Amino acid sequence: MPALNVVAEIAIAAEPTDVAGVMFDPAREPEWMAAVTSVEVIDPAIRPGARVKHSASVMGFAVGWTTTVESFHFPHMLTLAIAEGSFNGTLQYEVGRRGTGSVARVAISGDAKLPALVPAAMVTGKAREALDGYLARLKALVETPVA
Repeated sequence: MPALNVVAEIAIAAEPTDVAGVMFDPAREPEWMAAVTSVEVIDPAIRPGARVKHSASVMGFAVGWTTTVESFHFPHMLTLAIAEGSFNGTLQYEVGRRGTGSVARVAISGDAKLPALVPAAMVTGKAREALDGYLARLKALVETPVA
């Protein structure tokens, strides 16, 4: 099982509450996480123990996982445990103030359930590439004025 420890961040010209309002809402994940195809909110409030099932397409494979809220401090941090899927670990979203805007950060750590022949560097590189792309989509989504 390759271990993953990947962090990505991006500056966003928006208030932290506006960034967190999108980033922390599981129903909005398909808007900014290109791989996520659907979410099923099991427990509707964001509070410790709340669960969400996610479906995605990763490198051409259909994958699924469940997240459980470990801690939540709006608008600054959401920590999720990831289980019941192709990855076991932790996903942490952070939003902080930077100048007149925000900085959004995603950190993922844990173990990917992949064949032993898949090199860890390949998994880490793809995960970093995906996180960078997701944050770029989040930035575009939050910075675009609502019509």
